[in-house]
Amino acid sequence: MKPFKSLLFLIVVFAILVLISWQIPKGGIPIYKNYKIKFPALSGFFANNNIKYADISEIIKKTELSTNTLQKNDSLLIDSLNVDSIVKVVQPLEFPDSDKTALFPFFKNVQKNDGLIRVLHYGDSQIEGDRITGFLRNRFQGRFGGRGAGLISLVEVNNISGAVDIENTGDWKRYTLFGKIDKNIKHNKYGIMLSFSRFAPVYNDSLPNDSTIYEASIDIKKSASSYGNCFKFNEIKLLYANNRKPVMVELYDGDKLLGFETLLSGSNFNITTFKIKDNFQQLTLKFSGKDSPDIYGIAFDGNNGLAFDNIPLRGSSGTDFTRNNLTLLKEMYEKLNVKLLICEFGVNVVPNVQEDYTFYENWIYSQLSALKRIHPDMGIIVIGLSDMSQKTENGYESYPNIEKIRDAQKKAAYRANCAFWDFYKAMGGKNSMPSWVNAAPPMAAKDFTHLSPRGARIVSEMIYNALILEYNNYKVNYIKTALTK
Repeated sequence: MKPFKSLLFLIVVFAILVLISWQIPKGGIPIYKNYKIKFPALSGFFANNNIKYADISEIIKKTELSTNTLQKNDSLLIDSLNVDSIVKVVQPLEFPDSDKTALFPFFKNVQKNDGLIRVLHYGDSQIEGDRITGFLRNRFQGRFGGRGAGLISLVEVNNISGAVDIENTGDWKRYTLFGKIDKNIKHNKYGIMLSFSRFAPVYNDSLPNDSTIYEASIDIKKSASSYGNCFKFNEIKLLYANNRKPVMVELYDGDKLLGFETLLSGSNFNITTFKIKDNFQQLTLKFSGKDSPDIYGIAFDGNNGLAFDNIPLRGSSGTDFTRNNLTLLKEMYEKLNVKLLICEFGVNVVPNVQEDYTFYENWIYSQLSALKRIHPDMGIIVIGLSDMSQKTENGYESYPNIEKIRDAQKKAAYRANCAFWDFYKAMGGKNSMPSWVNAAPPMAAKDFTHLSPRGARIVSEMIYNALILEYNNYKVNYIKTALTK
């Protein structure tokens, strides 16, 4: 092809591209559900790509300093004027009308130090693999006592290892109230983790009249990525219901039988507990019966202090609780002595951009108010969504609706008299996610949504410091009040 024809061809191609760029809207053309045809805007070809990213150097400096001073001093009686010097709080907890009584039920029970207290950390995929929860558990158990990994699903969530490693043998299946719901489940009794597991098929009518015996087992091992305290526990609790036939459960350490229990038939919620001693290596639970109960989880706990549970609900926006059977949930919260909920959702709301998020505020409020209604004697902390970036013609930028969603979460928390922690602001605000991704070592993943292990530890430390600050303030006032009586 001659030079002139080549030049003419390039000019024509460029003109066509300019025409397409001019015709296609900036947000793209929807074709199916959330799928769109997008094309670079004409301005993008000439933009200077000078996006201002958040400076997070001070955040890193403050949160990565040693907190040994905190651990040594926060058990002392300290003047409330000096509490701020004990912890380095990057982002404090916020309360409706500055009324900090929202967490008093939790603080009161921690102060009593009477038996085992349970903390539930619900969240979306941001907390999968024990992210954030693991550090908080280690910190709080170090401060208030307690041991063990807490509540775990009998089937690993999305094949991601958590606080302990679980390996299944047999026909195990996990059923969830969120995401894709199995239509064979005709009830809404999904329990404390909004899911349950079974090792036998679901029969909604009578059981087959045959002699089939279903056998299954789970191997429980120490996770290489978790803190050592996770695999130190005194009790293994099985949470179950809807058991139509007796089931034999045996607990082994290697080949050594440690104990056995029979799960009696019945529809009611039950907890079966195995007491164990230290120095075990690899534990195995073996199940055998003509049917499987709905098993809501297995808890690895100490006798006292705090149990801290990681409950990831991938794909959830935090609006599934009221679809659960609240009578069962109330019973489980009471029997397990739940005193604090941490609810961390929001990233799944982001991709579907709306102008107004009042609907989401009302959804979240309905969940929080229902949870407080069934179990008033617990505190609730709502953790707002993190920053989240999308690729634009200028580079990676925060989604335009992040702050609207954050504000909706905060308003809902305040309406329900819950504490609120601003994850987005703690990260550095607008366009902070790219700074976390590009940090050395990285503090967030290349999907510009999820945290890396380092980022999760930093966020966890910020949450811990914010909560301990409020506890220290409560403790000072509690002791001063006691001394004046």
